[in-house]
Amino acid sequence: MKVFRDVTAITKPLFFALIIASAHLVGAAPSPKVEIYAPEELAQTANRVRELAEEDFSEILNLTGRIGFSREIRVVLIPEGTPLAGETPSWVAGYARGDRSTVVLFPARVPSYPDRNLRALLRHEIAHLLVWEAAGGRSVPRWLDEGIATVAAREWGLEDRARYGAAVIGPGPRSTRQLDRSFAGSAVEVRRAYALSAGFVRFCQVEYGSLTSARILDGLAEGLNIEKAFRQAAGTDLRRAEKIFFRDQALWNTWLPFLTSTGALWMAVTLLALLAILRRLAKNRAMRKQWDSEEVDPSSTSDVN
Repeated sequence: MKVFRDVTAITKPLFFALIIASAHLVGAAPSPKVEIYAPEELAQTANRVRELAEEDFSEILNLTGRIGFSREIRVVLIPEGTPLAGETPSWVAGYARGDRSTVVLFPARVPSYPDRNLRALLRHEIAHLLVWEAAGGRSVPRWLDEGIATVAAREWGLEDRARYGAAVIGPGPRSTRQLDRSFAGSAVEVRRAYALSAGFVRFCQVEYGSLTSARILDGLAEGLNIEKAFRQAAGTDLRRAEKIFFRDQALWNTWLPFLTSTGALWMAVTLLALLAILRRLAKNRAMRKQWDSEEVDPSSTSDVN
């Protein structure tokens, strides 16, 4: 395993250099060309999407092993109150059709996990298109597809760690097969599945090399099943990687970083402040009770003439 990672470290710079050179040769671009379809009421959002599409998508390309964008992407913006919006679960902020190179977005639903803003949502769905291309249109396990897209769209933040920790330490999926089934569950189960899938993809990048996800997709494109594609890419069995991730990584990847984070520090400070306030209120109540007991009841005294 160590030899495999050492070879990856040595060949990684050369791999990226070849990607850049190939991109120039074939005319592929690091950012997509988009054609946007939107009603007049979403014209401002359409302009924002057009600006976001001009950004550099190299990180997403590297995750999927693509050298660049060689075909136009259609982005369709759907407002709430339309038949399509009504037919789509409320927690779905967007979806992609790789065979049609099309992304459908519901901008009004953006503030939902795992996409906290329009930029993250657009990158998430475009990553799905690249996953489809990288796998040659073959079936990709949901955990891998959503894991790559979630990693591509955003930084690993405090919310991700909290959801991941709750899913790993508490009751929840303990394998990628169970993860795939979770995506068909309730909204809570789906959000948990997103966090776990992203966590597992990141784990594979650290443990087996940053190009692991791209290599897995290459294997799938060759017609391998996920177990063989994973072994070819990572040099180990998928089941063994799952065991390490779900059993051993919860403490080190979730709770320890959380407990040493700025967010945890401020939570501790806030908790101490609340405890101090509650203690002061209790003391005040005790003092008032003591004062009341020391007062003389006027009705118990007699008049003196």
